[in-house]
Amino acid sequence: MTRAYPPDVSARLGRRWAEAGPSRIRLPHDAALREIVETAYHASLLSEEQRPLRFRLLVGPPAALPACSPRDLHLQVLEFDPSRRLSDSELRRLAPAADFERTLIGIHAEGEGAPYIWGLASSGAQWLRDIQSGRATHGPKLPEALVVHVLGPGQLLLGRGSIPLFELQGGKVLDSGHDVFGSTWMPRLFAPVRAEVVRLRAPDASSPGRPTVSDDVVRAVAQHLLRRALAAIRRARHGGTLLLVPPDDQGNLEIPGVTLKYRFADQDTRRRFRQLILSIVETLQTLAARDGVGHVDWAYYLQRDDRELRELEDAVVELAQLMASLASVDGALVMNRRFELLGFGGEITVAETVLQIHRAIDLEAEVTVAEVVDGVGTRHRSVYRLCQAHPATLAYVVSQDGAVTVVHARDGKVICWDQQTFGL
Repeated sequence: MTRAYPPDVSARLGRRWAEAGPSRIRLPHDAALREIVETAYHASLLSEEQRPLRFRLLVGPPAALPACSPRDLHLQVLEFDPSRRLSDSELRRLAPAADFERTLIGIHAEGEGAPYIWGLASSGAQWLRDIQSGRATHGPKLPEALVVHVLGPGQLLLGRGSIPLFELQGGKVLDSGHDVFGSTWMPRLFAPVRAEVVRLRAPDASSPGRPTVSDDVVRAVAQHLLRRALAAIRRARHGGTLLLVPPDDQGNLEIPGVTLKYRFADQDTRRRFRQLILSIVETLQTLAARDGVGHVDWAYYLQRDDRELRELEDAVVELAQLMASLASVDGALVMNRRFELLGFGGEITVAETVLQIHRAIDLEAEVTVAEVVDGVGTRHRSVYRLCQAHPATLAYVVSQDGAVTVVHARDGKVICWDQQTFGL
């Protein structure tokens, strides 16, 4: 994580853009690019009626957008007459008219001229649905133009179409960090739970021709539930803690090291994710049998664009939003590894002291650096104590500034990973 302000960001963007290969829509010249990024950055620090601004900029000429491909972006392009000079105050005024999920503010710079606002482009919410479901569909997609997502004060995500490149947060470029969901150790924690789901939907003697299902499907859907919950917590900008504890099949109501203020009754409703993932697997099996496919893997799931799956995906997204809302209450949201909602407002009661943690340098934490804990807040320190006392706990800690830390204990050490945030 390096400190860089907009001029440095625009130079880095040019390098990353070139590394991604050619695009039909090119970046504007250096001076205009710096002005666009700088203006978006300063606009992010403004507010409209005491609300932080959230909007997206699409950088490219309106005439070039439909030429990308018939499927790239089903645009409703509305050009201004005359166009407007780009400024942070103009973006502040336009932001309420450009719903973050459905509309982009169009920006262009002709030749060596100054960038200007040419109008609005309605993209629909399909791009967001794709991110939330974790898979690209056959629907419209953003063109390979520069898209600047203004997520909050000092927080910009710069992407090429739907592909994130890096994030600017409080003057820091976040293009390092780890996507811990891509590690081998984290999926291993949940392997027994995935095996349960696959076993419950495995073909039996009465259905010998029923397709089998890979646990990759279960893993991907579960990971995207967590990603969407963490993203929603970040957007709220108040921080939060999510704790995942091992399932207790003995009916023990106590959660080691945590006292829940709000505990959910032991009913099927708190096992909503289990119901959804079983329904997703069953739906995929039905579709695969209809297609004559004997085994359902993640690649098969990516190809599907069926109403039944969309409804189930929407329900997973709603569950993620609920998780984020519960995490907004003081204390931790606690679930088990089956993603069963146990309760929220959890107070960590472990009293022992943790003097240092080990910051992971790589995904598998084969190399770590010891750090003292004096520089972090109460939320982090309490999670460190819990993970040291109860190593089976997996914790996700979201700071008010949007940083995400994954905490787990191994071999007597509390290990922390800086989770890559631009994938959330």
